[in-house]
Amino acid sequence: MPSGDRLRPIVREVRQQLADGRQQLREQHDRGLEGARVCARYTTLVDAAITKIYDAYLSELPASDASQIRARTALVAHGGFGRRQQAPYSDVDLMILYEGKRDTLIGQLAARLTQDICDVYQNLGQSLRMAAEAVQLARGDAQIGTSLLESRLLLGSGDVYSRFADSMKAMIEKRSAALAKDFIAERRSERLEFGETQYLLEPNVKRSRGSLRDIHLLRWLWYLKCGVADPDRLFDMGVMSKFDHRRLVSAQNFLLRVRNEMHFNAGDTRDALSRAEQLRVAEAFHYRSREGRRPVERFMRDYIHHTSHVWRLAHRLSELMQPASRMSRVLEPVLGRRTEGDYQIGRHEISATPRATTRLAHHLAEVLKLVELARRENKRISQDTWHFVYRTAPHYSSEPRPVVVSRFLEMLANPLRLGEALRRLHEMGVLEKIIPAFSHARSLLQFNQYHKYTVDEHCIRAVEEATHFAERKDLLGELYRGLEDKTTLHLALLLHDLGKGFEEDHSEVGRRIAQETAGRFSLSPTKAETLEFLVHRHLLMSHLGQKYDTSQPQLVAKFVDEVRTQARLDKLFLVTCADFAAVGPDVLNSWKVEVLGELYKGATRQMAQAAGASSDAERNGLRLATWKALKPAEQSDPWFERQLAALPESFVIRRPATAVADALRRLRPLAPRTGVAWANYLPETDMIEFIAGVDQGSGRAIFSSMAGALTSNKMQILAAETNVLADGLLLMRYVAHVPEEPGQPSARRLEEVSQSLVASIDSSEPPTFPKIRGREQKEADAVLSNLPNEVRIDNELSEVCTVVEVFTVDRRGLLYRLARALHDLGLVIRFAKIGTRVDQVVDVFYVTERDGQKPQSDERLAEIRAALTAVILPP
Repeated sequence: MPSGDRLRPIVREVRQQLADGRQQLREQHDRGLEGARVCARYTTLVDAAITKIYDAYLSELPASDASQIRARTALVAHGGFGRRQQAPYSDVDLMILYEGKRDTLIGQLAARLTQDICDVYQNLGQSLRMAAEAVQLARGDAQIGTSLLESRLLLGSGDVYSRFADSMKAMIEKRSAALAKDFIAERRSERLEFGETQYLLEPNVKRSRGSLRDIHLLRWLWYLKCGVADPDRLFDMGVMSKFDHRRLVSAQNFLLRVRNEMHFNAGDTRDALSRAEQLRVAEAFHYRSREGRRPVERFMRDYIHHTSHVWRLAHRLSELMQPASRMSRVLEPVLGRRTEGDYQIGRHEISATPRATTRLAHHLAEVLKLVELARRENKRISQDTWHFVYRTAPHYSSEPRPVVVSRFLEMLANPLRLGEALRRLHEMGVLEKIIPAFSHARSLLQFNQYHKYTVDEHCIRAVEEATHFAERKDLLGELYRGLEDKTTLHLALLLHDLGKGFEEDHSEVGRRIAQETAGRFSLSPTKAETLEFLVHRHLLMSHLGQKYDTSQPQLVAKFVDEVRTQARLDKLFLVTCADFAAVGPDVLNSWKVEVLGELYKGATRQMAQAAGASSDAERNGLRLATWKALKPAEQSDPWFERQLAALPESFVIRRPATAVADALRRLRPLAPRTGVAWANYLPETDMIEFIAGVDQGSGRAIFSSMAGALTSNKMQILAAETNVLADGLLLMRYVAHVPEEPGQPSARRLEEVSQSLVASIDSSEPPTFPKIRGREQKEADAVLSNLPNEVRIDNELSEVCTVVEVFTVDRRGLLYRLARALHDLGLVIRFAKIGTRVDQVVDVFYVTERDGQKPQSDERLAEIRAALTAVILPP
């Protein structure tokens, strides 16, 4: 945009008027003016600005030229500008419509208006077209068609505009069915790109499912069907019910107000509602904490409520407007059939007969029968029937009648499309009548870096993910397929996170919900106890598997004591993995399955053994196998005997005896204070294992230096362990991968990274990490400042070490900075385990002072906590 002194006077004047008007609107918005009214008033400002620019240009022309332009052209507002919903910084959609030749007069008008409006406004979507050309483009391009559908005359010839409008109307009337199909397909494609679920936690206010664009789709489809797009007029005509009208208008005002806030704050177009933006908007809209929910969670719950209502309306109208194919019209009467005399089953959908509708109006069990029928037949429920149940749902009784409980438990026992059936019940408002706790969880935000869905959607997806385990060829698949009591497993997953959104720990609240549900459903004592355990302790296995050395028999023994039975262990393993899988795409990776599987197998072995002596014999057998893999000369070397005895259980049981022996051979030649490192690709998990040994490595910041070297090489560290062996030999193991480069790295690449680990030993050069772009860093800092960041110190868990647990959100270089801070404090890391819980990173360090003693005094522990807290808090 040119500087102010290079602009024409009229442009400077209009530019200042628009800026002043926008500022006044910002103040009105801050005082609570409705979103639609802010947009309408801003549209009026833009109208006035364009009018002044247009009139100023015509005043410079000879009278005959000006008169000819007024007679031959029309300035047409369309899109959001056309429907008077112009957002503060969105594009102005303006079409210059003309008749006659595209001569110099028309060309100069278009060039001048484009230049001046861009100088004033910057964001201009301008086109120069004849009426026939515009209609033809609208006919063949859904984006152009939907934009021109809502046009209005801004300036110029009314006759020119009327001829265009008449041609558009005639085309629409002739091709309404085809246009509806095109508009719906275009919108579906857009939703797939920006989020095809209204439960997405970082939505696009304009384009995600249930957003403003679905309100626009409603307007377009209503126009095709009724010739009217405005919801108020449709309500007056009786086309829209009072219930739907009220919810739609409320949602539109809410979404427009959110979008206006984002535009005003950014001073630019901004439609992506990132987590940082959610925090800011919630504060700007004066949300307050209430009933255990933070302001941002309450704001996003309102957001999802509104987008859910919009989506239901848009989906229903889209289904009703989809034209049946000629073949469907021919085959439907032939292939359609009645079942049980109550439901019409067509080729694609199921609809209720009048008699079935009467029962649906009064009996919740009938809804379960309908959903089960739709699941069995793999057909959708017709929109009329679906909407009838949705409107009736608030009136159903929540009393757990035996027939309702029986049908629901039968539904849970069958994995076939179970997630889809549960989602149908929830979207119709029925699931909360069967499990009342779902009412609280509806649209409840999980404001952390890992969960991608709301609590209700996460719980349903957890059930859905568990049913997909049947297709796996690993331990998970084997256990799921062989599980006889799938009902309890699915019910536990459906309940496992419903305790969130309260002040109390969600596992404790979930425990009570499980008890109440078991009572409502009259479960047997054994199933009720199992359900309570799975919900209450659904995080137990993930916490142990990712925080502790699960090769230690004492830890596994405590885990077995709590789980008690093999049947419980099987279900807890499945619950844990399904919970991970439902967090978001690729969260349950092969590495997590392996880590959890090791704990599962260890617990299974202990349950199968009669006494601890057998376990000792097995562990001794693994070391004996390694001893036999050594060469005679190595067996005669006392060094090998000392180091083999000192190797941690986790190192011995995770690899063949020959690999353990080979690792010892690599470590034996180390000169004083030197190191060695090598890498192994693990194809079963698509991970890379780096093993390093450093002579006299304790107290030299080796752990942090190597972590920094890996991160500098774009490696994402998933787990790390460090142990001090005999003779001061430091053994380290890192498990990492490169998200941008899946598959086996080249031998050269692994060797280069391994050499960088060795080069980092005692290096005075700090590692360099890939930089994050400015906006990304700003948003990340905002999220960090509002998520739990905690340092816990435990001096009781270990007899010889102080256990330091760090809870925070993952970020580049985090492990390096934490380990470096511990080194700078004069502490030695004796063991470490790095991992990701379901909802946050947890790094666990077993540390001692340099003299081998635990840090003991309150002052010393406070110093450690303060130093690590400074690392994890945002700047």
